[in-house]
Amino acid sequence: MPDDVHYFIGFPVPQERREILSEWQKILEHYVDYRKWVHMDDFHITIRFLGALSKSQLRELKRKLVTVECAAFDISVEGINFFGKEDQPRVMYAEINRSEQILSIKAQVDDLLNQLKFDEESRPYRPHITLAKKWDKGKLHMSKDALENKIDDEKYFKFHIDRFNIYRVNPDRKQKYEVIASFNLK
Repeated sequence: MPDDVHYFIGFPVPQERREILSEWQKILEHYVDYRKWVHMDDFHITIRFLGALSKSQLRELKRKLVTVECAAFDISVEGINFFGKEDQPRVMYAEINRSEQILSIKAQVDDLLNQLKFDEESRPYRPHITLAKKWDKGKLHMSKDALENKIDDEKYFKFHIDRFNIYRVNPDRKQKYEVIASFNLK
């Protein structure tokens, strides 16, 4: 029987890159109206949201995830973008290039989850790092390009991915996501 704790699988973001993204937030919060800004230590790239899991499901998932095969790789952050309505986007995020490696790992994880009888995802996969969510009030009065110009110095950068994690969601904490298992890329 699943408990109420939710989990997801994702790639971590290195500390020095989290600091850059946090600086973006400090600049952008003056131009956009979001109720929730993601804590710097919660930045990640989701591979797959899992929802609530039983202890046995979690144990079996960990056993299966060690079989994922991919070499460590670099990914690129390519500015900001939004999910949702153009004038009141529900999420602002750092855009990630859709590399072969990310898509390969995503496909392997999805296959393993299908073997474990998890429901299939209905939305297309768009790798990203959420910066802010829950639009607050008013309308967005700046274009994506104008907002990116505010963070122009480092709007494109790369970082190295050498593992992925299972995260537990702790909604009542300031830092909401806790790594409970890590899987090194070969």
